[in-house]
Amino acid sequence: MRIDAAALTLALVLAGATIPTARAETVTKERFGCHTMAVTERLFQLVQAGDESGFGQLLNSSLSNGECKYWKKGEDVAVEGRTAGYSCIAGTATKEACFWTPISALDAAP
Repeated sequence: MRIDAAALTLALVLAGATIPTARAETVTKERFGCHTMAVTERLFQLVQAGDESGFGQLLNSSLSNGECKYWKKGEDVAVEGRTAGYSCIAGTATKEACFWTPISALDAAP
């Protein structure tokens, strides 16, 4: 039985594409992050709109229920996803789901 080299290459590429490689980075600026990008974006919209009260209420409730967390400067994290403005990071010492955080929080942001 002969295996087609092109088919094998395609299979290997597709297999690799479905297994994301987390990249290790370090938090350089204290920031919050949230499990859902929608909550992270909403918090930044409130800041931009100057709604300190709304921002504080949403952030405090999201921190209390575990939707969001603060990242401290110097924490080692794994980048599990990235968009133009955000990275989804998870602590390297934990098994928790990633949190969407502004890329400005990381030292190696593109």
